[in-house]
Amino acid sequence: PLTLTMSADNPAGDALAAGEATFELGTRALSTRASLDSWLDSGAGAVPFDSVGTIDVPQIAAEQSASVSVSVAPDDAVIEDLEPGVYPARVAYETGEQTVRARTVIVVPRSGEPAQRVGVVVPVTAGPQSTGALGADALRELTADGGALREQLDAVSGTDAILAVDPAITASIRALGKSAPADALAWLDELMALPNDRFALQYGDADIAAQIGAGEASPARVPSYAAYLDAANFEATPADTDATPAPTPTPDQVVLPTLGELFDVGADRDAVYWPATGTAGAETATALGAVTGTDDAPVTLLPSSVVRSDAGAHATAGGADLLVYNEDFSTLLADASTTGDATERGSALAEYTARAALATPGGPLLVTVDRASGRSEAALREAIRAATALPGWTTTDLSGLLAADAAPVQLTSVAPDADRVAMIAEFRDARAGLSRIAGVLDDPSLLTSSERATELQLLGNAWLDDRDGWDAAVQTQRERIATWTDGVALVPGGPITLAGSSAPLVFTVRNDLPWPARVDLLASPGDARLVIESTTEVEIGAQQTSRVAIPVSALVGSGESSVDLQLRTSAGVEIGPTETIKVSVRAEWESVALVILSVLVSALLVFGVVRTIRRRRRMPVDA
Repeated sequence: PLTLTMSADNPAGDALAAGEATFELGTRALSTRASLDSWLDSGAGAVPFDSVGTIDVPQIAAEQSASVSVSVAPDDAVIEDLEPGVYPARVAYETGEQTVRARTVIVVPRSGEPAQRVGVVVPVTAGPQSTGALGADALRELTADGGALREQLDAVSGTDAILAVDPAITASIRALGKSAPADALAWLDELMALPNDRFALQYGDADIAAQIGAGEASPARVPSYAAYLDAANFEATPADTDATPAPTPTPDQVVLPTLGELFDVGADRDAVYWPATGTAGAETATALGAVTGTDDAPVTLLPSSVVRSDAGAHATAGGADLLVYNEDFSTLLADASTTGDATERGSALAEYTARAALATPGGPLLVTVDRASGRSEAALREAIRAATALPGWTTTDLSGLLAADAAPVQLTSVAPDADRVAMIAEFRDARAGLSRIAGVLDDPSLLTSSERATELQLLGNAWLDDRDGWDAAVQTQRERIATWTDGVALVPGGPITLAGSSAPLVFTVRNDLPWPARVDLLASPGDARLVIESTTEVEIGAQQTSRVAIPVSALVGSGESSVDLQLRTSAGVEIGPTETIKVSVRAEWESVALVILSVLVSALLVFGVVRTIRRRRRMPVDA
């Protein structure tokens, strides 16, 4: 049966009077894309219509909506003899003196013809993030019932969609080990168990085109995940007691997951790049096509809007291997996946089905249900089902798409986002300072890699629709970098008085980093009056201060001098500016103090003796 549904909204402050809706179906097919466009855009088309039902519409209260439907049986004369093709459908809704109209299309599928192939790419992403890794609270919310990641996973489960997975999600869950939320662990197990073909996005689904536009030769990678791994969250591996010869007894070792294990999304091939729609063109494709060091040849997904050709999904341009997705079809699927109104969603999917029915691709068709936030499982699943269950079509995976002959095409240029390029350049300039301060850590990658991960998250394509939020997140990162760059430093002190020929001078070093630091404090006298131990190693706990005592000897009785202080890493790299502390030498005070102390002691002894003698004289004498 054919079911047509009309949904009417009343945005006014007064109720709409009861009315009726008349549904009609065209009896002649729209045979070309031009006639389909004309019908959907303006309702133009010299097509006869037959009525398929008139339905009463109840009164619609202010700011409310109502839906009515008509069902046409398969043996109804209106549809029984329709030939395969795309047919126009329309409804006229009369309420009071007003009449409004809407239109759509239906498809009578063809049968007995060779099936065409379609690949459907669906992203699995966590939305905009401003930290390098997703924390336990964020993962708990995203993977719980109703969470964005849970909705996405449930929507793709049981479909033939090709999954584009953000590896930051899998890495964040695995990095938490046994402290990861139960919902997140279950989500990860379900993802890895899905049979769907898939590939990994860049970490954080970062904007690839902006990186290439900023002069990067290839997309950035996170070189280490040590900052997010805690050995306490992983089980120790027992020593092999059955080995021959027997090993020397050692404590059980904790083996942390490798980068490959953390970032694994179950992909069958690597080097698949998918820039956000509208951000990349010829320059990005050329740069990505030249990327080396991967197991598989690089392939880039681009929209049909940048391809000067009607070629199929597999194409090449300037030596770069491409998969071209139909942007018009993909936009309809994305619109359908983000609307909560079932009738509106059905209209978008009906148009998608009609356009696919009239398409004549030169090979397999590739479409996407593009990146979006806030969509429900039901809406996303319907869009995927519509894309993968086209009448007369069969689904294919990445290998099937790439197995088709590649057609040579020309690509248009697309300028990268200037603000994002500027952000990359700014953070690139800050890396020198971060690398310098990272030298105080036993593992410098704790700082440098965590900042790289955070920057990639800020380049995430999910931020493209939230410019104000992105600006605020970038400013927070600027402040964070400034804090880290000045994370270890001397605490300025006032002038010091050296009251003696030798004594320790005490200085304070602070560590604002979340990891323990080790530095060398170099002290040098301003002149020859002072003799100082030149280098002192200092260990400072995470986010603590440490007091350092440096032995100093004075070669003169008194005078004014100074001490220059400089912090350096164990590799000799200077941290911060040299601090100069004024020192007043009062070495003769030591002698004066000894004389005064001797006089006081002598006086006390004399006083004690006199007092004792006087007390004995007052005592009675025995007869």
